[in-house]
Amino acid sequence: MMITMEPDERLERIRRARSRYDRARADLFHEITEGLTEAAALPEDEKRKLGPSAIGRAANFTREYISKIRDGAEK
Repeated sequence: MMITMEPDERLERIRRARSRYDRARADLFHEITEGLTEAAALPEDEKRKLGPSAIGRAANFTREYISKIRDGAEK
């Protein structure tokens, strides 16, 4: 295997990628919690449109994980 960059450069790229990941994760969790909050304001016959299952499918998470986010068990 050929080394394509210096170790310090690779580590800096990893740090920058981690920073982008953290921002994207925070944005995703914000959108999930906002969606769950908005679901509570919907009429009964539309609540499922923003329920844990629907949000889980959109986020590619399980319903159970979305419920943990909703309940504050995941941050």
